[in-house]
Amino acid sequence: MRFAIVSLPGLSLNTNAPRITVKKEPAIGRGSNSRVIFLLLGVAVYLYLNLFSLPDTPFLLGDDQVYFWMDAERMLDGGRIYQDFFQFTPPGTDLIYLALFKQFGLSLWTTNCVVLVLGIASCWLCFVLASEVVERRSAVLTTALFLVLIYGKLLDGTHHLFSAFAIMGAVKIYTRNATFARIVISGTLLGVASFFTQTHGAVAYLAFAVFFFWRRSREHQPWLHLLQKMWWLSLGYTVTLLLLAAPFIATIGWKQLWYYQIIYVGKHVIPMRPGMMGLPGISSWRDLPRFGQAVLVYLFLPVVYLLTLWRCWRERRPAAFPWEQITLMSLVGFFLMVEVAFNLNFLRLYSISLAGIVLLVWHLEQTRMMRPYAVAVMWIAISALAVWQTISAHKLQPRKIHLPSGEVATGEQAYEKLHWMTEHTRPGQFLFQAAWPAMYLPLQLRNPMFVDQIYPADGTPTDEVALTIQQLEVKQVPYVLWAARLGSMDNLSVRPKDHVVPLRAYLHSQYSEEHTFPDGDQVWHRNGFKTVP
Repeated sequence: MRFAIVSLPGLSLNTNAPRITVKKEPAIGRGSNSRVIFLLLGVAVYLYLNLFSLPDTPFLLGDDQVYFWMDAERMLDGGRIYQDFFQFTPPGTDLIYLALFKQFGLSLWTTNCVVLVLGIASCWLCFVLASEVVERRSAVLTTALFLVLIYGKLLDGTHHLFSAFAIMGAVKIYTRNATFARIVISGTLLGVASFFTQTHGAVAYLAFAVFFFWRRSREHQPWLHLLQKMWWLSLGYTVTLLLLAAPFIATIGWKQLWYYQIIYVGKHVIPMRPGMMGLPGISSWRDLPRFGQAVLVYLFLPVVYLLTLWRCWRERRPAAFPWEQITLMSLVGFFLMVEVAFNLNFLRLYSISLAGIVLLVWHLEQTRMMRPYAVAVMWIAISALAVWQTISAHKLQPRKIHLPSGEVATGEQAYEKLHWMTEHTRPGQFLFQAAWPAMYLPLQLRNPMFVDQIYPADGTPTDEVALTIQQLEVKQVPYVLWAARLGSMDNLSVRPKDHVVPLRAYLHSQYSEEHTFPDGDQVWHRNGFKTVP
């Protein structure tokens, strides 16, 4: 059953608890639709100003999305995922970029438009989910919080965000009207989510199962009803995932797919490493706002989810409480938060925080903290952060440069590297950027290695290091871009936990240093290779 929230002043269900009120759900008409359109137009303008230097030059983006750009570029060149190049996530994101590159070419305009469209779609979903449990004006505030505090910080078309969008879509489909057909559609969307991030979709499926069990206990439904729901959810999830994965199972076999997506992830990706729980580093006082913003999200998400689940348990009987929407959102959000905690960083946590933002505003509204002055302060803070983010994006990326993938705007350090590489390479040429695959798409260069990059010390298994050396020799790769964080090229001493030593020794014997950038990154060219005039 779907409960609308209506305003009945004075209605109190528990004298010791915050007042739960039921408010009339605003009618959806022409005026409401106009407000939604204006909201999404505002979202589009904000994102455009943070993704493009006026009038139409894309900023050069980074972060995890560059892996999928590189993979799509490889597939466009005939490469086979899991066979010719390494990947440990499902191929959903790679295929999206592949389809777009086929249609629009290897353009950085295309990649930035992906982030723009995904942001608009995510904000729309945030708004409609919030509108189920809070007043419409509070739903607008929720969307602004998500846009500026979360998405505006990421601007990353990575698999986490595609997967999270599908999961929250499943939540929306189910809570709108919980028929068996909608349960199947929700399961289908969870299957789609697993085709982008295998763990996200599976964990969200588990959250739905717990929700079904809790709902059966709450409403004293027969066990057969629970089994029917689980059957339809499982049917949608399993069939969808099998259909999407079928071409890859037929090509490489389920054992190899299982190895990369499950076993490899368990050995090399999930184990936590020491550090600041994935928080962004602080190199100067200018990094404090970004660091403080991340700490705020780290702190409020677990508090909001735990507090919400406690209230769902305590107030599971009152008919006025929007139990289904709130409980399902909090369970899905909580399960996803626990999942990413096994290998925590701010990108993963931000990507699955949409439900937490909605529940935060719901709590504020339920506890009557959404006073006019408090709302005004929140809007001022959000607007100030949005302006600061936009100005920073333009100040930090003032240089424009023409590249094979189109004109881009970037920072001084990246400009120097791109300019040097443009003068010494040509599109289609081999390059191995050892520490970070950011150069391939902008310069339309090709990574001939099976691995996407080399990790310091023991981060890359010894067999992958040996394969990299072999492929550098067989393919006679002309340039290697070496990063200082992979260890000094002069340090060839054998250390038990430094798997990169053989690669450094090979480069010393077959390559010569040609150029060093101010950040310590070095370009090494193969002995006897003639550089581009």
